[in-house]
Amino acid sequence: MSPLDHSESAFEALIVAELADAGWRTGDPKDYDAHLGLYADDVVAFVTATQPKAWNRLVKLAGGDAPARATLLKRLAAQLDKFGSVHVLRNGFAERGVAFSVLQLRPAHGIGPEVEQRYAANRLRAVRQVRFDPASGQSLDLVLFVNGVPTATAELKNVWTGQDVTDAVAQYQQDRDPKNTLLGRRAFVHFALDSQLAFMTTRLDGPKTRFLPFNQGSAGTGNPGGQGNPGVPDGHPTSYVWRQVWDRDRWIELIQKFVHVEPADPAAKNVRPGIVFPRFHQWDVVLACQNHARLHGPGQTYLIQHSAGSGKTKEIAWLAHDLSTLHRGDDTKVFDKVVVITDRRVLDKQLRDQIAQFEQVAGVVRGVTQGSSELTAALRSERAKIVTTTLQKFPHVLKALDDAMLKDRTYAVVVDEAHSSQTGEAATDLKETLGGLQPEDLDLDEDDGTPPALLARLAARGRQPNISFFAFTATPKGKTLELFGERGQDGELHAFHTYSMRQAIEEGFILDVLANYTTYDQLRRLETKAGEVVEVPSGKASSRLTRFAEFHPYVKGQKAAVVVDHYRRVVRPLLGGRAKAMVVCESREEAVQWKRALDQEIERHGHDDVRTLVAFSGEVTVTNPEADNVGMAYTEPAMNAIGGVPLPETKLPDEFDKAGYGILVVAEKYQTGFDQPKLCGMYVDKKLGGVNAVQTLSRLNRAHRGKQDVYVLDFRNSTEEIQKAFEPYYGRTEGLPTDPNTLFDAADAVRAFGAIHDDELAAFAQQLATLDEVDEAKRHAILSTATQRAYETAMEIEYEQRLELRKALDRFVRLYAFLSQALPYIPPATETLFQFAKVLQKRLTTDSPGEVVDLGDLVLSHYRLEEAGKSSIGLSGEHDPLEAIGGDGTGRAGGDVPMSLLEELVELFNERYGADLGEADMLKVARDVRDAIKGSAPQLEEQAANNSRDDFVRDRDGLLIDAALNVDADRDRQAALLKAVLDDDDFRSRAGMAIFGAIYDGYRAQPEA
Repeated sequence: MSPLDHSESAFEALIVAELADAGWRTGDPKDYDAHLGLYADDVVAFVTATQPKAWNRLVKLAGGDAPARATLLKRLAAQLDKFGSVHVLRNGFAERGVAFSVLQLRPAHGIGPEVEQRYAANRLRAVRQVRFDPASGQSLDLVLFVNGVPTATAELKNVWTGQDVTDAVAQYQQDRDPKNTLLGRRAFVHFALDSQLAFMTTRLDGPKTRFLPFNQGSAGTGNPGGQGNPGVPDGHPTSYVWRQVWDRDRWIELIQKFVHVEPADPAAKNVRPGIVFPRFHQWDVVLACQNHARLHGPGQTYLIQHSAGSGKTKEIAWLAHDLSTLHRGDDTKVFDKVVVITDRRVLDKQLRDQIAQFEQVAGVVRGVTQGSSELTAALRSERAKIVTTTLQKFPHVLKALDDAMLKDRTYAVVVDEAHSSQTGEAATDLKETLGGLQPEDLDLDEDDGTPPALLARLAARGRQPNISFFAFTATPKGKTLELFGERGQDGELHAFHTYSMRQAIEEGFILDVLANYTTYDQLRRLETKAGEVVEVPSGKASSRLTRFAEFHPYVKGQKAAVVVDHYRRVVRPLLGGRAKAMVVCESREEAVQWKRALDQEIERHGHDDVRTLVAFSGEVTVTNPEADNVGMAYTEPAMNAIGGVPLPETKLPDEFDKAGYGILVVAEKYQTGFDQPKLCGMYVDKKLGGVNAVQTLSRLNRAHRGKQDVYVLDFRNSTEEIQKAFEPYYGRTEGLPTDPNTLFDAADAVRAFGAIHDDELAAFAQQLATLDEVDEAKRHAILSTATQRAYETAMEIEYEQRLELRKALDRFVRLYAFLSQALPYIPPATETLFQFAKVLQKRLTTDSPGEVVDLGDLVLSHYRLEEAGKSSIGLSGEHDPLEAIGGDGTGRAGGDVPMSLLEELVELFNERYGADLGEADMLKVARDVRDAIKGSAPQLEEQAANNSRDDFVRDRDGLLIDAALNVDADRDRQAALLKAVLDDDDFRSRAGMAIFGAIYDGYRAQPEA
């Protein structure tokens, strides 16, 4: 092989040569039996070399070597079909009552010469170009066998040939039959690999196959960075796959300890058990902890900074099992007991179930769900090696570890991130742990998820030689970093192992919550500017979203109006109309007021498709003297009552998951540690900073099928403050657009490549109009067909130009996602181009001309396209003509405001605010406010009949403000008048006298029935 040979074959040969140097055998692909799905000679060779007595017994029973070989292989193939490779490799099988092992695993300790000899006899073989389908003759680039059993396959691509890892993925999705014996019933993991990137999957499912990134991260394993792999001086960036993961001993260890079989649902028919293969960082963090603990023993602290989306539950389960069997070189055990602690009761059950599933010896795991006596018994037990419990019992754990009977033992305490704000017991925990010390003595600044009791213990007592702590948190800060962090060469404190938020976002495991983050002020300025650059059809200019230049702190209804409008217009259409949102407020009392304001706004406008829930602990009594409900007491169950029946707090998460609910109001409760993947919007009415900002906004980042965008509308914080809070964990920040023209510029940039034509867009719009009527399974074909010509044109463009087109599409789609919430109207052509661009962007993620890209997770919003599907849109003036003033001009006969009073109000406004408004503007506002008041307060008619005019118009500020909040202004001039009604006490008083006087006159002028 020439050193300049860049062919795919050369890449294969390089990998296999390095594997051979590391102890793997190579082989002839012709020796693979495609019907049995076995490399038969290795099966027999391993059995005869390691189990001669069992083999000789089978030879006697079968009547000779040849029939024994045939019956052994046939039985093994049948057992692999029935139980799967992982089970059979770990547990062996029996033929005619004779038990056989298929793999010699390495014991955790006490390995004697005989076992060592059998372990060395394991036959690991890497075979190139294996023909897996006898009928078609198709072959796989590489198959990894263990004692004749296929364990992994790999499709390899060399970027120098013009193909990359996406082409390898495409081969598995399009050209590899998932029902094939080797692919569907033997190998438990499949790798797609080029020299730069690696991906893997454990289940092939045709075009629906999902490959997961299997990369170290751009800064190298365990370091903060983005997706991808760093360069290496002596090989390819992906050489860690064959040098580390496929290392002979590590591969056997993966089969023994990491590869996990998830039981199939007993109720589901024809469903095989699922396979879990660790992502690279999951495997790497366990090995890193294992190696350090074996070398340094107990008495250490490990800070593991893994973002949401890292799969912490499985990481903790793997780590707990590994630590429970960890031995030093002298065969002594490192830890006598492993204690796993989490603060979330739901997650505690998940962890216990996960660890129990990994358990391969009965009784090793013991979950503590009752009192401290059960905990003490579990810690004293000789059989239970892993104890799981909740944060609520953490002080009892610490106290128990001080017990004289337990002090001589060694412990690994694995702590999942915990948030004291959720438990309400942080102060109690600290007092129990600290004794005479006060919490403030320890300077525990921010709650970053590490249990305060643990921080307090370490701060007060320092490290203890018999206990190691392994703390998982996505956002370490302050005391956690000081007590757990390692000091690097730069002199700063760092985590022991990191899987960054940035990497999780770029690899697609969580969403970027900052992508569409905006403050209310930003959005208001954007919409104002949008009105100057976008020609808006009649009836579309008035947006309830940004009509308040300032908020009255005591009028929650203003913000509620903004939230309901934004939710219904921007958030809810996501996920096919099932998207949910969260309002985060300052206190429990604020949560009560927000819930009331939202419900009133929803009821006022008859929005029967939006319902709200609120979450807070205990009973709240309203203390704000300006509130209309001061002194009243509220509880969460009562406020969330269904049909008059209080909703128990434990039922709230399940209830909120139902389709009828859209908005959840929270204060401290559920602000962190609440996983609802359908959350796509958040409204922040609380000052946030540091870790708290990251944890709060991260409620939105959970991935969900079809979830592509999330939105944050912040009433209280600045963009700079939030970006600063995220920077240590995010790794980068990106400025948001401030000019609506950037969207249209981006659209022009996409069109400039000449790949998309108007006739295609018109046809595409027609297809979209009827997409909901088409069977979901057929939508993929429709979208592909509708964009096929543009795709083919794009594929004919030079490679570098095509990359630029992909960047332009990505920029346009991202800008649209953000700016669409600020623009009250987007031209139909731009709307259609956006939907078209989303599909084309998805298809162009690969450069394989024949590949069919899975569009199943691509959700197209039909909310705005209802207009785009119309043949034309008529443009008219800004507002309808004003009606002539009826009656005698006094207004009294019909309940209108007299012209003389209108003139006075307009004159006052113009003089006070330097404006130039006319009576027509004031008349429109006065009539709208009048009608809103009459519609919301029918009792006024009876009051008018029984009171004098002076009494009737007096002290009506509440009704006037409420009505002004809920009136839409057709023009900025009228909006300014409404703002004066809200802000200017004197102007409001005069306007109220005029408007309520008109209402009174109108009622009194009605003929008696």
